[in-house]
Amino acid sequence: MKFCSLIIMLFTSGLFAQTQVVMEDIMFMDAPYIGEVTTTTTKYASHGFFRQESSIEVDRFLVRMAMGGNKTVGSILEGKTESRVVYNNKDEEYAQESFDAIRENDGKPTLKGMSKIISFGGRSKKDNDEKDSDGEVEEDEDKSEYERTISEPLEKVSGFEARKVTTKIKSNDGMVLIEEWFTTDTTLFQFVSEVEAELVASYGGKKRNSPRSISESMLIRAERTFESVPGRMVKYTMEMKNDDDGFKMVWELKFIKEVTFDSSDFEIFKKYDKVDKLD
Repeated sequence: MKFCSLIIMLFTSGLFAQTQVVMEDIMFMDAPYIGEVTTTTTKYASHGFFRQESSIEVDRFLVRMAMGGNKTVGSILEGKTESRVVYNNKDEEYAQESFDAIRENDGKPTLKGMSKIISFGGRSKKDNDEKDSDGEVEEDEDKSEYERTISEPLEKVSGFEARKVTTKIKSNDGMVLIEEWFTTDTTLFQFVSEVEAELVASYGGKKRNSPRSISESMLIRAERTFESVPGRMVKYTMEMKNDDDGFKMVWELKFIKEVTFDSSDFEIFKKYDKVDKLD
């Protein structure tokens, strides 16, 4: 009887022990005039806690200086205290605001974290619909040629069984080659996304979701029909080639795992100085 009680106690203690999910991804970009830029992003998620930290490294000196140098910044959401913190590791500073203050601002945080420093990608549909010098609407999208291949065998990518999708888009501007890998093992990804979404919703905001697929976003914008692949993307590469120069971007999940809860992953170093806002 005592042995059975011990087994039940061990089982239930493990079942209700708080854990967290940690994931890390890396994006590499090589663009004309900008050079090589590498961004590493780590996310920590547990019930009522979410943290995202991003570090950026730029190889070209002038571009790096214009962007304020290489840096690591992040944000922390905590449901129990209803607070949002943004911080800068380089300057060892942090700023804090309450969920109440965000609610009073229509669900929009006033403290800015790592802004979108570099924009990339194709033109929007609005841009494509603009008229040229003769007053006619451009029809580059309509003249584009699309090729899409979905592989049958699965490949091992970042520890996941993934299906590869290759998309080629040819136009007068050049060619875009996109390779993407999708996995249907999405439980941990879903948990991270839901934790962030719940905390953002609790202060009246709405979580911004990244495109599920780069190629699908472009094909939808061009109003093309295509076969979709279920699951979550774990890697993609995109190369844009034209007569002048090229552009390359590679994004890859390095790991995602469930570990024992560590409260220090959701805390600011005590040596950091508190400021009203970050530069």
